[in-house]
Amino acid sequence: MKINDLFFELSNEGRFNVFKSLYEGRKRHNQLEKELDIRGSEISRHLKRLIEKNLVKKTLDNKYTITNIGKVFLDVLELFAVSLRHENFFNSHDINYFPLNLILQLGNLKTIKINSGTMQNIELWSDIIKKSEKFILAISDQFQDSILPAVERKINNMSIKIKALVDINVLTSKGYEKLENRHSFYQKIDISQNIRMLKKIHFSLLVTDKGAILFLSKEGKIDYSECIYDENAIFIKWAKELFDWYWKEGVDIDSVIKKRN
Repeated sequence: MKINDLFFELSNEGRFNVFKSLYEGRKRHNQLEKELDIRGSEISRHLKRLIEKNLVKKTLDNKYTITNIGKVFLDVLELFAVSLRHENFFNSHDINYFPLNLILQLGNLKTIKINSGTMQNIELWSDIIKKSEKFILAISDQFQDSILPAVERKINNMSIKIKALVDINVLTSKGYEKLENRHSFYQKIDISQNIRMLKKIHFSLLVTDKGAILFLSKEGKIDYSECIYDENAIFIKWAKELFDWYWKEGVDIDSVIKKRN
């Protein structure tokens, strides 16, 4: 079976709807008729062709279900669907720095939104922090000095987990002076345990229990004029997994400071 055969079978909207419906769970012929409002003869024809292509199978209790190959194929199609919904953004921004397993999960992020405007995006970043209650996780190529007061209020008012990954070159920038001047603040978040360094950061990320925002690279630089954001639990989980993957790649900040000194 060739891959173009699969695409051809699913180019029929009715057949594709039957296929997607079975992804949700095993169903009988009459259930598909009622749910999709398609004639029984048409349902039979769609099922026959899907079974012939090994995308669907019939179970012993006379129900139909999607095959393992079918599940993989539909996941790929959902990835295309999300990408095409935000075609201009994904064509102009780099996602190659994501782990492959998270790229393949992009199809699950059906509610993500694209926001434009650098100042609006900074406000959005700050607003997500203000709403947070349990944790704040961030990856950034610069010190976000403008939002530090909001973070500090969170620390003072409640117990909240804060972790961050920053660019290793920050230690040679003006931001490093701010780090020294804010010794008390960084003591509160236990900088040696909760801040790590990366040699190079290709995207900027903020994820909290209330939402997440992501800036990708465009032409080799992180583009803060456009972002992906969402408050949906699925996107929060995806963004947290992205942070955790890079956290394992991070270098202990104390060892970096000792080398610089």
